[in-house]
Amino acid sequence: MASQAGSLLNGLSGTSVDLDPAFWAHDPSDSSSLALHFSPTTSSTTQESLPGSTPPAQTPKSDSAQNGQQPQARTSVAVACVPCRSRHLKCDGGVRCSRCKTENVECTYIKSRRGWKGKRKAKVADVNGSPVNTSLAVTNLVQLPSPEYGYQLNTLSTTPTNIITVPATATTPTVRQYNLDGTRRPLNNGTNAPRDALSAFFFYFYRSHPFCLPRQRLLQLFKERRAPLLEFAVQYIGSSYLPSVPTTVYEQALERSIVNHTYSKDGFSLQALLLYAIGLHAHNKVPRAAQVFGIAQSLTLELGLHRREFALLHGNGDRVLEECWRRTWWSMYVVNGMMTAVNPGVQFRLKDVPLEVPLPCEDEQYFSEQIFYPHTLQEFDDDPFMGTEPITFSSFAYLIDAIRILGKVFEVARLDSTFEYHAVDVVDTYLCNWRNNLPVSKQDIVSNDGTLDELLFQAHMVNNGSTIMLHRPRSNLGFGEVNNVNICVQPGQILLPTQTREIHTAKCLTSAENISSLIKLPGPLLHHTPFFTCVVVMASVVHLSYWSFLVPDGQDDVIKQSIRLDVGTLQQYSATWPIASVVLGQVRGVAHTLWNSKKAMSIHLWSNIAHDDVIRNVIEEGGQEPLENYSQLIAP
Repeated sequence: MASQAGSLLNGLSGTSVDLDPAFWAHDPSDSSSLALHFSPTTSSTTQESLPGSTPPAQTPKSDSAQNGQQPQARTSVAVACVPCRSRHLKCDGGVRCSRCKTENVECTYIKSRRGWKGKRKAKVADVNGSPVNTSLAVTNLVQLPSPEYGYQLNTLSTTPTNIITVPATATTPTVRQYNLDGTRRPLNNGTNAPRDALSAFFFYFYRSHPFCLPRQRLLQLFKERRAPLLEFAVQYIGSSYLPSVPTTVYEQALERSIVNHTYSKDGFSLQALLLYAIGLHAHNKVPRAAQVFGIAQSLTLELGLHRREFALLHGNGDRVLEECWRRTWWSMYVVNGMMTAVNPGVQFRLKDVPLEVPLPCEDEQYFSEQIFYPHTLQEFDDDPFMGTEPITFSSFAYLIDAIRILGKVFEVARLDSTFEYHAVDVVDTYLCNWRNNLPVSKQDIVSNDGTLDELLFQAHMVNNGSTIMLHRPRSNLGFGEVNNVNICVQPGQILLPTQTREIHTAKCLTSAENISSLIKLPGPLLHHTPFFTCVVVMASVVHLSYWSFLVPDGQDDVIKQSIRLDVGTLQQYSATWPIASVVLGQVRGVAHTLWNSKKAMSIHLWSNIAHDDVIRNVIEEGGQEPLENYSQLIAP
């Protein structure tokens, strides 16, 4: 029998197979469903070899043991059937095993992949900058954790007991980074680095979009099987940061639930849809991201999450849960504004909804469950006129205000020239007031202990991106042949300036440099929101345009350093988010287009280009970018 099993494994080791449709035939909302056990490569014998994989109290007894009979010895088989595996029982491996015959249930199998040494999932673009197809192939699967048990609910450890089994050869590429004082930061593959999707979600992503329950509460929710769709979405996002974990497994589970409408219409499912839409956008699946976010928008309004009383009615007297629902609404509002700026299929529908939900508290209060009576948006707007000591609102509140102003930028873009002249000045005043009225405690994004406030980071990101979107069409930047390129920004267009074009140009340049300052803040770039990639592209276009048309000959070293910073940032993101690979190619395409413009204008700025390897490489690689890649992300 051992030799037969070895022959079976050898026969399977070099074969690429598709998932058996029966594997996904279970409803993921069912707590007993196999859809929640992503272990298609693990046999019953393999599961027994994992330490702590199944607590004794949760292991069902065999049929013979329940009847008081002496259990018969079972022969170990290479692959267990789906019903036996889902119950963690041994299987005799027949065409229809004896247990399935006795219980009169369907007996299906998933082919074993043990011994496969194929390539891991590719998450980077090919040499031409096009995203690599990451469709699911069983050849790339590794053992994933079953989220049914094993969570350490009494500790804040970044690694649950059900750690993903990662092959020794499947290492995560790391980049050494340095602090401002020159000391080296710990590598990402250190002992504290996450090794499973759930831990990676909290380690990399959660601080940028902190609307789900805090870690301990969320793990308890998953253990009780009350939010299966959210569990899929959290692991989908987390797996995106781990090259050895197949993201498409979770994506298929989410798609199946959404298409078949097998998820419950509640706030947790709404959180799952929001996370999934963000992840789809970052994976450069822009049309599907717009569709999923549209579903989330409709569910938001259907549930009434935008109403003041929703958190109280559905919080069960739990302040943490009430705050969670408030954060979910405001996160929907914030992401709606960001996606409208970079995704042509998304409209800022929530902008026209009355904003009556109280504002979120500070993150640390939320995470520590020390939540006080929340402030309102009306208090935020009235505070400068109260004549009392100004209130310092949460970082989330200042991000919300930045998104409100971004909505006004969208409105200006739709106005005709009759009203546009005055509207631009009004919106520019909003943008300046946002920066000038920040309290002293909110002017520094990095705290004294080196912790970076991700929500305040996003607020500055949105303000500077909004400034570029407002002023660049009225400036001296981005005209000529670059009009053929649209990359997360409004295309260059000649509009009547409300001030001199030089003022609009200067404001664009200032905002682009502010974005460069955000890039240079201490801390890993991956901890920032995926939407930061498009804001970096906005700064890139401003820098490239300024370098091409306005910089005097021989005085271009500073601006070239800014271009290097933009390109290097996109390269860092491209290893994790496929959309960064696309926009990186687009920036190179812009450089190539502007290079042709400079040659046509006979500007002698390029006399030293042969000595600048970095810029030359950007231009040469940009020339290889297909023109159709330039118009994938068009702002309204």
